[in-house]
Amino acid sequence: MSKTLAIDASIDINIVGNLGHYLALLKRAGFRIVDGFVVPVNTDISDGLSNEVLRRFDALGVKSVTLRASPLEMNIFSSETIRNVKRDDLVGTLDYLQNNSIRRGHKIAVVIQKDINAEFAGTIHAYNPVTLDQNEILIEANLWMNDTVLTGENDSDMILVKKSTGAMILESEEEDEICLTPGQIQELYSLIRRIEKTLGEPITVDWAYDHGRLYILRARPFTDKTFRRYQ
Repeated sequence: MSKTLAIDASIDINIVGNLGHYLALLKRAGFRIVDGFVVPVNTDISDGLSNEVLRRFDALGVKSVTLRASPLEMNIFSSETIRNVKRDDLVGTLDYLQNNSIRRGHKIAVVIQKDINAEFAGTIHAYNPVTLDQNEILIEANLWMNDTVLTGENDSDMILVKKSTGAMILESEEEDEICLTPGQIQELYSLIRRIEKTLGEPITVDWAYDHGRLYILRARPFTDKTFRRYQ
């Protein structure tokens, strides 16, 4: 592949990897994805592509971006994410991600997205990763763009929602201490229900609110790797 791709230009995992595949599917279905582009699997950044990557960066009209590894293998989902990458550091950071994955024996694409200044961010699971109850949706949330929430390395508000009704049935803190409003909880509930219906499979989604608008950062299938850290 000789050039970078818009996020929804291809859904082929062999080109855009696991993350790129799911983001492309969701963007084509009309869901709000953070703008960006994909550097395809097996792209040699030293082979004249650096100028194209920089041109794509400039077209985003931002000062910094986030790079997310997008593995080729369906059974591997790398959480390796590098935020706040400036233009001058973009090519070097991309080269680092690619080479680091090669050393681990994985082939990856790299999804490059605008950095956003999130008021709230977190993860939502199509069903409860603790009990594996398929009639419960789990929302994890915290203030700001807290990467440790998205990787499970930090305590966060835990909001459990009944899938059949959307009713909140459990929270980790008192209701008035949860960072999300009831309206945001319902919006996240509706989002995961629509995504599950669209894709026809249970899904886990990383999300963020930026200026009051809900964005999808990352999506992946709900597998044993998803809930392993909860057991």
